[in-house]
Amino acid sequence: MESDPLSNKTPNRKMGDLKHRTLINGIGGILLLLFIFFAEFPYFRWFFTGAIALICAFAVYEFYGLVKKKGFDPAVTLGIVVAVLYIYASFIKTQSISDRGSAFWDNSPTIILALTFFASFAFFAVTRKSPIVNIATTFFGIVYLAIPLSLVIRIAYFFNYHGLQDLYFEGSWWLLYLLAVTKSGDMGGYFIGRYFGRHKLAHYLSPNKTLEGAVGGLVASTLISCLVCYAGKQFNVFVHFSYFAALIMGVVIGILGQIGDLAESLLKRDAKVKDSSHIPGVGGVLDMIDSLIFTIPIVYIFLKIYYSSTLHSV
Repeated sequence: MESDPLSNKTPNRKMGDLKHRTLINGIGGILLLLFIFFAEFPYFRWFFTGAIALICAFAVYEFYGLVKKKGFDPAVTLGIVVAVLYIYASFIKTQSISDRGSAFWDNSPTIILALTFFASFAFFAVTRKSPIVNIATTFFGIVYLAIPLSLVIRIAYFFNYHGLQDLYFEGSWWLLYLLAVTKSGDMGGYFIGRYFGRHKLAHYLSPNKTLEGAVGGLVASTLISCLVCYAGKQFNVFVHFSYFAALIMGVVIGILGQIGDLAESLLKRDAKVKDSSHIPGVGGVLDMIDSLIFTIPIVYIFLKIYYSSTLHSV
C-alpha cells in the first residue's frame, strides 16, 4: 500500500524535471543564438571568445572534480589557466590583427601545449604527488576539453582566416549548424527513448539510454542537418554545401554526438557520480557539452577538407 503514493508522485516529479530541463535549455539556446549572431562583429569577438573560454574553464574544473573523486590530485589551476590561454591563442591566430606570416602566432596554440607538458612535469617533480597519474590527468583534461572547444573559435572565424571576408556570416551559420544538429540528436534521443525505449543500449554506462533512443537521435540529427542546410541556402549561405554532404554529415554528427555522451558517462560512472556538477535542470557544464566535444572536431575537419577545397575551386 505504501508504494501507491510513491508511484503517483514519480510521474509528476519526472514531468516537473522535464519542464525545468526544457526551460533551462530553452533559455540557454536563446543566449547561444545571440552569441552566435554577434560572434562575427569585430568588437564582439573578444567577448565571444571570453564566453567560450569561461565555458571551457568550468568544464575543465568539473572534469578535475571527477578526477579528484578517484583520489587523484591534478594541477587544477594550471589546467584551467592553460585551457583559457589555449582558447585565446586559437582566437588570435584566426584574426587579422595577428601577422599570419609570424611563426609565433601561427604556432602559439602548439607552443602553449608544449610549455604545459614541461610545466606539468616540473610541478609534480616539486610536489611529488603521484606524478604519473596526476600528469596524465592534468594533461588529459586540456586535450579532452580545451582543444575541441578551441575549434569553436576556428569554425566561427574560418572564412575570415582564409581570406573569404565576403562570406561574412558563414562562420556563424556553421556554428548554428553544429549546435542544431548535435543538440537535435540529444533531444531526439531523449524523447524517443523516454516514450518508446525498450532495449537498453549501454546499461553499464547509462542505464536510461536505449537503442530506440539512439536511432531516434540519429534520425533527428540527419533531418535537422538537411533542414539547416536548406535554410542556409535561403539566406545565400551554404552555397557550396550540398544536400548529399548534409545527409552524410548529419549521420556522422548523430553518431559522434552519442559517442561523446557515452564517453562522459564512462567518466562519471568511474567517478561514481550522476552529474558533473549541480546546475539545476542540466547537471553541469560538462554534461551540457559532452556530445559537442566529439562533434566540434568533425565539423572543423569537414570545413578544412571539403568546404575549403570547394571554395578555392570556384
